[in-house]
Parts: sequence; C-alpha cells; structure tokens
Amino acid sequence: MPTIRLTHLAIIAAGMLATSPVGAQTLTLDEFRRELVGLPLCGTPTTGPFSGKHLCTVHLPDGTAILAGSGVLVRGVWEVDNGRVCRRNAHEPVERHRCVEYERAGTNRFRNSDGVEFCIGPCPVTSPNTN
Repeated sequence: MPTIRLTHLAIIAAGMLATSPVGAQTLTLDEFRRELVGLPLCGTPTTGPFSGKHLCTVHLPDGTAILAGSGVLVRGVWEVDNGRVCRRNAHEPVERHRCVEYERAGTNRFRNSDGVEFCIGPCPVTSPNTN
C-alpha cells in the first residue's frame, strides 16, 4: 500500500464542507483533548482522490495519529501549536505539519477549519447522491 502523507490527506479532505453554519461553536484545546482525543473522527470527503471514501482519524493521547478506511492506512503525529491542532506524517519534519481548529457543528457532528465535517465514529455512511 503506498504511503500517503497525513497532511496531504487533510488538504484533500478539506473540500467536504467549506462553509460554517451560523452559531457553530469553536472547541478550545482542552475541549478537543477531553471530547475528541482517543475517538474515531469519521467522514467521507466529497472531493479529491478520496472522494466517497469513508475515512476515520484517531488522535491518540500519546501524540500519535492514525487515519484509516477504504484501503488507506496512514500513521502520523499530532501536537498543539499556536492554539491549533497540527498533524503530519510520522516521518515528516515538524515544519511540514498542517494545523486546524475544530468546531461543534451539531449533535455528534464537528468540522475543522479546513471545512472537513465528521462525526464520532462509527458513523452512518451516506452516499453523496442521496438527498
């Protein structure tokens, strides 16, 4: 299986949902750690090479991260930098990290500042053609 950079996947998945609803609540870093670390954060990108593929990311308490699903497995690391959550492939230098903020978008629904919407998995998988 080819190695795919975790930061590249974050950019590819950014097209999932580019707008924020009015009233979305930004998570603090403490809330991110308390509510989302150790849990599968799952979504299905609607654009890019992983469009339509259900993927989940787990930010582990030890600072490692795993992105998996639809035949993809990427190991990386995460850290906090300047008030944001940053991820990178485990073998990339720190300066290659990709940083985002997280917000609550509804019950069990979240979105990062790249516009990627996700839920705490397991999540129902919906077809992009379903209205």
